[in-house]
Amino acid sequence: MIAMALLTGCGGTADRNGAAPASAAASAPVSAPASAAASPSEPAAVGTATADGQGSPGADPAASAPADAAAGPNAADVSFARKMIPHHLQALDMASLARTNAGDQWVRDLASRLAETRDAQVRELKGWLDAWGEEPLPRDQPMPGMQSAAKIAALAKASGGAFDRMFITMMIEHHKGAVALARSERNGGAFDGTKAMADSIATTGAAEIAEMKAYLAKLK
Repeated sequence: MIAMALLTGCGGTADRNGAAPASAAASAPVSAPASAAASPSEPAAVGTATADGQGSPGADPAASAPADAAAGPNAADVSFARKMIPHHLQALDMASLARTNAGDQWVRDLASRLAETRDAQVRELKGWLDAWGEEPLPRDQPMPGMQSAAKIAALAKASGGAFDRMFITMMIEHHKGAVALARSERNGGAFDGTKAMADSIATTGAAEIAEMKAYLAKLK
C-alpha cells in the first residue's frame, strides 16, 4: 500500500528533543558586605539580564535560554508518536481509495486535503521517533477510531455514492479517535513538537468532523 511505502521512506527533519537548561548558580547572601570577596567554596553571584536580553557577564545561562528548548520527550510524547503514525497511515489508505472510488468531487477533494496533512505529519513523527530510538506501533494495533480490516476491504469494493457515504462515516469515526489521542497528548505530554501537533490535530479534526457531518446529512 501507498501508506506502507510512506512509512519506510519518511525521514523527518523536525526539531529533536531539546536539552534541559543548566541549573542556576546560587547567588551570594544579601547580608554579606559589598566588599567581601567570595570564598573558593562559595558560588559566585549571578548576574542580571540586560534590556537587550543578552545578560551581564556572569549571567545565569538558564535565564536567557530559549523556553522551547527546556523539555525533552516524556512517555506520553513517545506513546503519542508511536500511535499516530499507524493511525494516520490508515487514513492515508482510505484517502487513496477515495481518489479512484469516490463519486463526488467534494469527497475526492477532502481526501486529498487529508492525505497532504497526514503525509507531512507522519514524516515529522517518524523523525522524532528515529531521534528517540523508538518505532511506530504495528499497523493492526487497536486504537480509538481505527477501522477493522473487514471495513477497509468493504470500502475498497464500494464506488460512487455508496463509497462516499461509507467513506465519510468511517472517516468521522477515525477523526474522533485521532482527536482523542491528541487531547491525551495535550494533557500529558512535555515535548513542544508533539504537543503543537496534538493541538493542530485536535483543532483541525474537530472542524473536519463538523464539515463531514454536514455533508453526510445532505446524503440522507
